[in-house]
Amino acid sequence: MAGWVLVTTLALSACDSGDSGGHTAKPSLRVSVPPAPAQTGTKQVRFDPCVEIGDDVVSRVGFDPTTRERDAGEIVSDLLTSIGCSFTRTAVVNGEKALTGSVTIKSINQTLDEIRANDRRSVFDSAPINGREAVLYKTPNLPGMCSAAVSSPDGILDVGLVVFPGPAQVPTPCDQIRELAVAFTAPLGTK
Repeated sequence: MAGWVLVTTLALSACDSGDSGGHTAKPSLRVSVPPAPAQTGTKQVRFDPCVEIGDDVVSRVGFDPTTRERDAGEIVSDLLTSIGCSFTRTAVVNGEKALTGSVTIKSINQTLDEIRANDRRSVFDSAPINGREAVLYKTPNLPGMCSAAVSSPDGILDVGLVVFPGPAQVPTPCDQIRELAVAFTAPLGTK
């Protein structure tokens, strides 16, 4: 009887874990974060990177999922909504932990054309990412940063990487941004 209960439970769990009516299982997260700010605008952001991007994705690209936290620059207004999450990575150098980078993933109700037209951005690549229109860009007044904006149902998913100078040698942010954008936009799936 106990074996039958276990098999039934496993079978029901397996049925629950797949796509059911367009809904997928939530990703695994070791750290919970506060909910995104309440939105009141007409074009709301539905994809929340802090709860939609699983620890497995974060770990796979070398960041620590236990550093998951809401982006300090979240904005909710009638004109602009930006909901985001950030993670850090470290390296051990001479027995000491050294911060080597920080990545922020934001779902924003802007368009790629707004990124392209922004004179504070310098677009250097427009090749698609995961089959979606995208731009890779620099912000000249932030030399240690590189970003990718990828088309999404909300507008764009923006991935920004900051690399910190220090004892650990890491590639420049623009050498890493495409790989990060590929990983962090994968949870968008066919949305």
